[in-house]
Amino acid sequence: MKLAPMRTPPKSASIVIATFNRASYLIQCFEGLAALDTDTADFEIIVIDNNSRDNTADIIGEFAESHSDLSIRYILESRQGATLARNRGIEITRGELICFLDDDAVPSPDWLNAMIRSFSNPLVGCVGGPAILDFQGQKVPPWLRGDLKGLLSGYGLGYDSPTIITTVEQYPFLCNMAARSDILRDVGLFRTDLGPSGNKLVVGEETELIGRIREAGWTVIYQPEAEVRHLVAPERLRKQYIYRSAMRLSVTHIFLTFDRRIHMILRWLASDLWYATRMVFSLLLAFLRRKSLWFDDYMRFWMVAKRVPLRIRALIWGLSSIETPKAR
Repeated sequence: MKLAPMRTPPKSASIVIATFNRASYLIQCFEGLAALDTDTADFEIIVIDNNSRDNTADIIGEFAESHSDLSIRYILESRQGATLARNRGIEITRGELICFLDDDAVPSPDWLNAMIRSFSNPLVGCVGGPAILDFQGQKVPPWLRGDLKGLLSGYGLGYDSPTIITTVEQYPFLCNMAARSDILRDVGLFRTDLGPSGNKLVVGEETELIGRIREAGWTVIYQPEAEVRHLVAPERLRKQYIYRSAMRLSVTHIFLTFDRRIHMILRWLASDLWYATRMVFSLLLAFLRRKSLWFDDYMRFWMVAKRVPLRIRALIWGLSSIETPKAR
């Protein structure tokens, strides 16, 4: 679905970056921000240090000192958790828009301009842009193709113009997302029981928040021109990381759909069993046809099949029983 003609865009933006022990990646993110084509008077950068033990604070201080033309604020958030850090950032922003970047995401020069343009339509409440995986010259394993790249936070919908998003599967990723600041204060901040924190497996904080934004009547769009490069660390090119990311999605699905009403329990169990059964046949066909992307089919089956025992465990012992690897 295409958008209606645009009007006057917002005049200011706050870029919120939560970081934890990623000083080397944060440097590249900062380099991208310094190269933005946007007038520096139109945005501020807020970096929330979530108890980093590396030289993150020094890196931020050096960057701020060498880029006096940029408005940079450093905040230490002692409570551990990415959502707590981002919520702290939201609370102190001054911009009409709040743009979220991961500390390992590098914006393109036109990134912020494209984000701001997207909100010219007064009905637009949230915008997401593509996150192009940057393997930084590393050899990509032959099994890491297709949909599995989504588990590395690669995101893109294939549209070449701003397009309205209507399904959960299309929702943008938090590594490259923006929303009107007054909307976030109206619908509420990120749920603090969701999002990375230590060994917690629960993510999906942006999915839940975008759902609330849409329920409030706002439009969510995909803006292909608001592009970032998402840096891929070496440890993420291992199957162990892929399995952990897949488990996060399975656990998150349980958190977001958890309901003790009998008809809802039966609905979700039936849904999980139905999709797992369908995916078994897809997987068998992939093997028989020697499909090169069979591991994609296997992981899709694995994620859905995992939901069944996880849902049963959560019903018996509560959600806390599945939110960490030890709990499982």
